[in-house]
Amino acid sequence: MKVSIITEGFENTGHGHITRCLSLYQAFASRNIFPTIYVNGDKHAQSLLINCRYEILDWLTHPAKLIKFINNSDIIIVDSYLAGKEYYNNFAKLSRLSLFMDDNMRIDYPEGIILNGTINSENFPYKKTDNEFLLGSKYIPIRKEFWNVPSRKINKDILSILITFGGQDIRNLTPDILNSINDNYPDVIKNVVVGSGFKCIDRIEKLKNNNMFLHFSPDAEKMKELMISSDITITAAGQTLYELAVTGTPTIAIAVAENQSNNIREWKKKGFLLDVIQHNDRFYLRKVNEQLKKLESLSVRKKLSKIGRDNVDGQGPARVINYLIEKSCEKNGFYLRKAVQSDSEKVYNLSNDPSVRQNSINTLPIEWEGHQTWFADKIERDNYAFFLAFDNKDNFIGQIRFEINDDSAVTSISISGDFRGKGLSKKIIQLGCSKIFSEHHHLKNIIAYIRPENNVSINSFTSSGFSLDRDELINGHIFMKYILNRPE
Repeated sequence: MKVSIITEGFENTGHGHITRCLSLYQAFASRNIFPTIYVNGDKHAQSLLINCRYEILDWLTHPAKLIKFINNSDIIIVDSYLAGKEYYNNFAKLSRLSLFMDDNMRIDYPEGIILNGTINSENFPYKKTDNEFLLGSKYIPIRKEFWNVPSRKINKDILSILITFGGQDIRNLTPDILNSINDNYPDVIKNVVVGSGFKCIDRIEKLKNNNMFLHFSPDAEKMKELMISSDITITAAGQTLYELAVTGTPTIAIAVAENQSNNIREWKKKGFLLDVIQHNDRFYLRKVNEQLKKLESLSVRKKLSKIGRDNVDGQGPARVINYLIEKSCEKNGFYLRKAVQSDSEKVYNLSNDPSVRQNSINTLPIEWEGHQTWFADKIERDNYAFFLAFDNKDNFIGQIRFEINDDSAVTSISISGDFRGKGLSKKIIQLGCSKIFSEHHHLKNIIAYIRPENNVSINSFTSSGFSLDRDELINGHIFMKYILNRPE
């Protein structure tokens, strides 16, 4: 399955889009599907994508470069505030299935799936169109470290406060908030997150005392730890609010950008936030202190914590990917993905099925040690395409392989016993061959060698467009050579 994720992220605008796209990448990866993320961004974006397949490119200015990469995708996901409707229309044409991430009904999207995980978005006045919708915080894309969060202890008194304004703190709010808390809560522990894009580090350093700890660009696991161990968090009103909700952390939020205003208002309606604070309100520090005073109440903090956890359970990415895979399986009843190392045993077991061995060129049983070496080599070779078929519940259906030699590819297929006789071979052959022709433009044809007595395979390949070429002698046995030429 070819999945392309298109997004953006810069030091001066924040990396919220990248963070939530990363969560969808992680959910795909949990099912051994590995997308590529295409980021219109700067060097700071790369630090978030270390363990991912990604490309940094200015796709907004040079869309042709991106189109070359994403053409013939099975799924395209777009998360952007910069791309106009024309971009979305073009992206949708390049994929079998499209998902558009939205926050505020920004544009009229082309046909596809609209994902808006904003709190209360299921009540937003979206137009009735041909689009499908995944709306509400049950679908919020949240990083894998927050998928399963333990219960938290609510302390009687406020012992620690976390201050986090992302990687940039674009409004330089941290020093003033920290100074105010030092004055009003001198004995409380202050954990302060300092991102790589901060312009106010010197001011923060001057406020340092024995009860203040700086955390420079913490990873997601560390952020979760800080949230769970803090009695209150003061933060911007973006994606971090959902991580604070799932950890049940009582929160004071400040909208630092226009696109956060809706988010903060909806969380106020739900009751997770006591009030709305805008960064340009000249009395914002007074409002922060007023909320801190209210949050001294144990019962208030317990209430907010419960509301957060009731509305975000961390399973949003899994729900989104489950939906996308089910949609991908609607037409054929399966999806194809590339084989990975953890698939070795299931392929070994299928390959040693007596009926598979009987119809193979080599009919002898396969030894496990030799299979491991063979499998590891095949999945890494550039001239070998190894696909596995699964249903929408990830039950293993079978395999189809292509060995590429010059301008031809030799293919073979085998189906698991539980899925034989259901007409899936033909569909897998058709989809597999289509993918190979689209990914390898130099190929002129695809070849299949079939034993004359294997009528099931002959029917599957001929109904998929293969034509008999001639008989060939292989390992002392006659095989029928079938050829599928590249479509005109």
